[in-house]
Amino acid sequence: MVIRWKLATLIGALLGSTVLSAAPAAANPNPTAYNSKSQYLGAYPVDSWATTCVSRRIYLGAGHYDWALFMADSVVVKRASFYVGSGWYAWTDCLDPQNERYWHTSTLNPDNPAWEMVSVSGGRLVTISGTRDWGSYLDSQ
Repeated sequence: MVIRWKLATLIGALLGSTVLSAAPAAANPNPTAYNSKSQYLGAYPVDSWATTCVSRRIYLGAGHYDWALFMADSVVVKRASFYVGSGWYAWTDCLDPQNERYWHTSTLNPDNPAWEMVSVSGGRLVTISGTRDWGSYLDSQ
């Protein structure tokens, strides 16, 4: 009888500690936000091709974000742990064909007139024509 009681106590303690350690973490109040487009991109672009942009309005909670540019499976974090004030923003990404590469620029323009517009940019080489997803994201830290 004592052995059963000790075994039941041990099993109960183990199950209790498992339940406590498996408690879910608090949800992130600022989930990753994307501004993106899917389109056909020609290989080795030239300056005369049209620039393409995608825009959206977004409310961002105050905090630190990683701001990255992406195209297909390639991701480049341009500003790590970038602080953003709470408020509404116009978020625009543009892909400008230039001599054999695309110049990608992402801008955040706050509605708050006391804050400045900020941007990140970088070149992308495309050697095979095809449809690609491209844009930027803000990942809350």
